[in-house]
Amino acid sequence: MSLQLLSPIPGTLRNLAELSDPVFAQEIMGPGFAIIPDEVDTLEILAPTAGTLSHQLPHACALTTPDGLNILIHAGIDTVQVKGEGFSALHQLGQQVAAGEPLITWDLRPARQAGYALDVVVIAMQPPQTLCELLTASGSRLDALVPCADVRRAPKSS
Repeated sequence: MSLQLLSPIPGTLRNLAELSDPVFAQEIMGPGFAIIPDEVDTLEILAPTAGTLSHQLPHACALTTPDGLNILIHAGIDTVQVKGEGFSALHQLGQQVAAGEPLITWDLRPARQAGYALDVVVIAMQPPQTLCELLTASGSRLDALVPCADVRRAPKSS
């Protein structure tokens, strides 16, 4: 089983190891990637894959794919501290979404003014059973909805 994840926003691709948050940088929640958004005031964060909305917070959501993978989409680092200011969820729990469909509208100004990193992080949340391989080098500029990572289940050890 292999799943291709799309860039949820336009911006610059980063490895998780480059992030300031150790939970993401050390892949404690799972492997994935981050995108630094272009210099804009508002973003539509798009679904990196199709799935069912299984978790929703103002600054984050999770999709469960038809194959049972849980994909976290997290807007910013420590943005939970802005208590939802600037975020608008666009779907209800349990709703099916298509790849590329808008999930969250984000006014970045409150998080930017508070000094938080604005990376949009995408995580495959089944470590160590899940592997994620970037399809493009870290530091590359991507448009939204460009394939940027392959996720697959790790081979079972005997």
